[in-house]
Amino acid sequence: MASCESAQSNDPQGFSGIAQQLVQRGAPSVVAMQYKVYIKTAKVFLEEFYTCVAAHKPIDWAVQSARNAISLEFGLDNREFATPVLYMRAKDGNVF
Repeated sequence: MASCESAQSNDPQGFSGIAQQLVQRGAPSVVAMQYKVYIKTAKVFLEEFYTCVAAHKPIDWAVQSARNAISLEFGLDNREFATPVLYMRAKDGNVF
């Protein structure tokens, strides 16, 4: 599922967003977006993320690599490289 702002929460406790609820209900990891992102940014992120996952890299490694790909493509002055966040229950990042 790809959805912008799925990491946002209006709750001061911080765990009422979609991503947080999925992790609380047992999902081993959820990648969420803190803010809206452009389609071109999501495309760069998803291509790199799934390339890493297909290469059996840990999820946290794949997220960082995909964030780096965004920063290389669009620059560090664009906050979209920091928009993807990872919520993870897996202790070692391996979810498969």
